[in-house]
Amino acid sequence: MPRPAPVALAIAAASLPAIALAQPDNDVAVDLTGAKIECQFLGPCFPDQIRDSVSAPFPAGPAQHIVPATGYQWTLAGTVDTTFPLSSFIPSGSTLEELLDILQPGNSFLTRGYVRYPAGALVNPVNQIWSEPFSGSFGNESFELDLSITIELTLDSAGALTVALKDIDIPTGFLTGSATFTDGFAMLDTWTPSPRQQTEWRFTGNLDSAPGSDAARLAYLDTPAFGTVLGGVGDEDNPNPTTPTGVTASQSSFMTTTALGIPGPGGSEDTVYCTSPARNLSTGNPDHRRGIGLGMFAATRPAYPGKFFGQWTMIFDLYIPSEAWYADFPANTTPREFPLALLQGNHNNDNTADAFLRNAGGQMMFGNSGEDFSSEVYKPLPISPDTWFRLALVCDDFTTAKMSVFLDGVYQFQTNGDWLYNQVDPTNPTYADGEAIDPSAWSSWGGFPSPWALSTGTAPGSQGPSPCSATVCLFADLVGGRSETVYLANMYFADDMLSDAEIIALGGPSADGIVLTGPIACNDADLAEPFGALDFTDVIAFLSAFGSMDPAADLAAPIGVFDFSDVLAFLTAFGSGCP
Repeated sequence: MPRPAPVALAIAAASLPAIALAQPDNDVAVDLTGAKIECQFLGPCFPDQIRDSVSAPFPAGPAQHIVPATGYQWTLAGTVDTTFPLSSFIPSGSTLEELLDILQPGNSFLTRGYVRYPAGALVNPVNQIWSEPFSGSFGNESFELDLSITIELTLDSAGALTVALKDIDIPTGFLTGSATFTDGFAMLDTWTPSPRQQTEWRFTGNLDSAPGSDAARLAYLDTPAFGTVLGGVGDEDNPNPTTPTGVTASQSSFMTTTALGIPGPGGSEDTVYCTSPARNLSTGNPDHRRGIGLGMFAATRPAYPGKFFGQWTMIFDLYIPSEAWYADFPANTTPREFPLALLQGNHNNDNTADAFLRNAGGQMMFGNSGEDFSSEVYKPLPISPDTWFRLALVCDDFTTAKMSVFLDGVYQFQTNGDWLYNQVDPTNPTYADGEAIDPSAWSSWGGFPSPWALSTGTAPGSQGPSPCSATVCLFADLVGGRSETVYLANMYFADDMLSDAEIIALGGPSADGIVLTGPIACNDADLAEPFGALDFTDVIAFLSAFGSMDPAADLAAPIGVFDFSDVLAFLTAFGSGCP
């Protein structure tokens, strides 16, 4: 498709949020002009490109430093001049956003982001603020170029910003050309972090969140309302009408621990979610793994303004039955290598899971890095079959690139971090390329971004049809379908990092929940104590929540809009009474 005309830096900068360059205490910027990405003919790539706000401030002038803060926001912008043959794929005059989108559609939104910095002080010689590898392939079978590069932002203890373009790699035996910033900058501003948003699920018979939760939501990936599931293995970008929908719901269930014949978490009976295997049991077709699993919509915007986040917490109360633990149940002599695929960071199930519980020689391991099962990533986790355990993951992908793992409130180890999608603002839903989602489509999806819908690809700057890019997959693994039926009693998500002390205080699994503990409401109208009964206090609670636009009163599509449909939904639920 025709590419948009190159955008000059002045135009790109004008479209950015207002930046107070005259406030050196609260922002700092580095000039990227002249930074060059180039590899020698049949030889190595040139050294890392390093710029800082002392020797290369933007605009030119005195050295710039930023004050210590509990949060920062970054902006990267610029225009690149490319030479042949790189210019055949990245036209000279492309913006940095266009270059990153050519590498992989959707990368452009990584040029602006927000990071929590809980320490609130710059005490180390080098303090990482954000680091992200970018890679992609372009061309055709006769000539294909691979390009990878890491962009890293760090602050020194005095608050000077350093920008590194490093790990540059263009592995090809042909002359590759170069990309040089003709103008550009990297800027860091202080940011007051948004309040922690947290959501908990108790799985009392549905995927609804518990009372007191914020706006994150769960849905089956293959809910028919989301439309046709995209293509399977090797053809992931195309719709495939033969891929059935509704399989996840049919292969999973909600049951009491008594009915399952197992003890409840913490010794008390509970209703749990029995997950679906990550494959279609009826057909066995590898393509039919695509829609299987759960999707979690973080829905943290607009409170958390970034289009992605790399600092988050997830906690699971889990039970792996012998049927999932052993490949030859009931003989119970052969451990199954992959009883559980926990997380897949992509917005839909289009590749391997990122985080597995993996049985290696009878020792259960946990790690987060797709197919990299090295000892640096996958480490022992002391869990056993037929036993409840609480697994807590606290991720700081931005400042440490690590995820801390806790078991029953006890710290275990660190493994690789990961960032999650946050593209869709439920109050103004758009696709990843900025095209507005049609209100009727948003309503038909129940105010939950479809993992399968694509934009028209005609929005200004779009590199083609783009997905919503707003969900994370659970119990999903397209590559191998490697996840069995396990039991999930509770799950918790926060767009923030819980402290070690907070995780330790939560201890082990409990039928009472994780963080938002207490009695469970009997239906959507049961908003106030005593839960399990509907009375005038619930009416008052609804009116108060509706007036303040609290998600507790957002009971009907479109989610994020408070209107008469929410009132009708409340009256219907209230009129149905409690069982």
